[in-house]
Amino acid sequence: MTPSRILLLCAASLTSVLGSAKSPELIWETDGFISPESAIYDEGRNVLYVSNLGTRGKEAVPGDGFVSRVSLTGELLELKWVTGMENPKGVTLANGKLYVGDDVALFEIDLDSGKIVGRYVPEDGLPGQFNDVTADPDGNVYVCSGRLHTIFRLHHGQFASWLKLDRSVTGGLNGLRAEKDRLLLGGWTVKNAAGEDQLGHLSTVSFADKSVGRIGTQPISHIDGIESDGQSGYTVTDWVTGDVNHVTADGVPTLLMNLGQGTADHEYLADRQMLIMPSMLDGKVRAFKWAPGK
Repeated sequence: MTPSRILLLCAASLTSVLGSAKSPELIWETDGFISPESAIYDEGRNVLYVSNLGTRGKEAVPGDGFVSRVSLTGELLELKWVTGMENPKGVTLANGKLYVGDDVALFEIDLDSGKIVGRYVPEDGLPGQFNDVTADPDGNVYVCSGRLHTIFRLHHGQFASWLKLDRSVTGGLNGLRAEKDRLLLGGWTVKNAAGEDQLGHLSTVSFADKSVGRIGTQPISHIDGIESDGQSGYTVTDWVTGDVNHVTADGVPTLLMNLGQGTADHEYLADRQMLIMPSMLDGKVRAFKWAPGK
């Protein structure tokens, strides 16, 4: 499929957008991806990196996951920039490298060559079933193992379990985001007091003592991506419903738009007021203009 870009002033014709002045406005849309899951912006190189799971389902081809390079104007610069992964999902930048959470391992990629230069697995040597990945201001990289429900940390080249999570508190996890003093965990679902499934919430883990807390008391969504809004709140995506929510600092969500099932781990560039939204099931990446309260 030939990648295409559509420049629009308004997103209403392509997506269900709720609200008025605060509604995101579509800037561009690019197709040609294969199950795009996560995006991150490399400011130094002025490029976006987008992870692609590759083929999925019964016809999935093992080892066909890859990472793409995309310009900030939506041009698909290189579809298969980094290859040889299984199902690459979360991406983050740290220490001059790109880190990718994959089913089999946490991959470390050299930004100049586009080559995989590091591969990290749990202590038992088995696949980590890693998903989202994030880095703190000191360059420590965190990734969650779905198999072990454990946060792993890469610290000065040493990869080890950092925190075993209590599912009754955090629920099943998907999204991660490191801040200065804490790690944010995005829950998919969690059991309430009656033992019933409810939507996930944002948990917190203090870097100082690993104590676990929660932002607000209100269920939010099946949280996939978590991004700072550049102020005190967050944008979060729901893979199941396609909802994109703005969440205040005290945990109150407001629906911004719905992009359909498969809306995955996004990027927000506060200085450019730009939301970058991968849509896994559509094979597209979209950029929207949006800022909190505007």
